[in-house]
Amino acid sequence: MKTDIENHVHLGSRIHVAPHTILVLKADQNYTEIILTDGSKILSSTTMGKIEKRLEDYNFFRPNRSTIINLDYFQRLQKAVSSSVIEMKKIGKEMVCPITVSRRRLPLFLAQIES
Repeated sequence: MKTDIENHVHLGSRIHVAPHTILVLKADQNYTEIILTDGSKILSSTTMGKIEKRLEDYNFFRPNRSTIINLDYFQRLQKAVSSSVIEMKKIGKEMVCPITVSRRRLPLFLAQIES
């Protein structure tokens, strides 16, 4: 039988969170800001690369060097001549800022959302 903690992802220190409650992760030098679906924010001293490895088994994607998104909350992609922008679903009153997809990661992103 699994305990509650086994269904959660370790984000650093003593912080464990269920993956479905994570909306976006943003890099801030050697820290990671985690935005949850309830609107709360967690600042972790664990680098985004380490957290990304822990989220590999879940529905997350890294559209650029400084952001990881939960594809369960992906709303739409706006394509423009110079860049493509991801819009996430609005959670509560707050809306996540648009997230730019790097040119190199765009084909991977399109393949992942189409599958």
